[in-house]
Amino acid sequence: MKTVKLIIFVFIMLFVSSCASTRTYTYSIDEKNTICNKINIDLGTVAILPEAAWRIDQKEPMKREQMALNEIRGAFNNLPCGNVSAPGGIMEFSNWSNIPEATLLERFNNKDIDTIVIIRMEELTPRINVTFSIPFLWSGSNEADFRIKAISVKSGNILTDVRIKRVTGGPFNVRPAEWSKIELNAALLDIIGIAR
Repeated sequence: MKTVKLIIFVFIMLFVSSCASTRTYTYSIDEKNTICNKINIDLGTVAILPEAAWRIDQKEPMKREQMALNEIRGAFNNLPCGNVSAPGGIMEFSNWSNIPEATLLERFNNKDIDTIVIIRMEELTPRINVTFSIPFLWSGSNEADFRIKAISVKSGNILTDVRIKRVTGGPFNVRPAEWSKIELNAALLDIIGIAR
């Protein structure tokens, strides 16, 4: 009898947990919502510069940076409007925004880079919201929240500047932290302009 109750409980939890929805919020000044758009046909040699702006109480920041770096590598591997192979490439996490933009552009111009893409990670995490009411409710979700800025090294023109937040979850969902990488991957592919 205990086994049957356990199986029924697991079935109900799986059924309820499957009721998840995805919401994507995109903020852009110039409505260029993709890096590879009609204007940015050829970005040339591209360097990807990831950085993190985690909140003070962020759990396991190094683990999240590694997860983000893996997804960034996977998403930019087949960049349709540029080349991320040497001398460009995907750099390690650093505080790229602490370097004055003119200095950063000069540094990469000397390395024969045509475009830099700064990816500033702000959230890559699961969330749980609890409502202490009758009935008792909880909602779980995974979130990827980041800003991505593409700059022409030669001219200094900002080619794309977008903040994107992608959240998947719903009532009675319990979602592990590892699922946040799915949100990041999907958001990166969307912002690059790669059809899935």
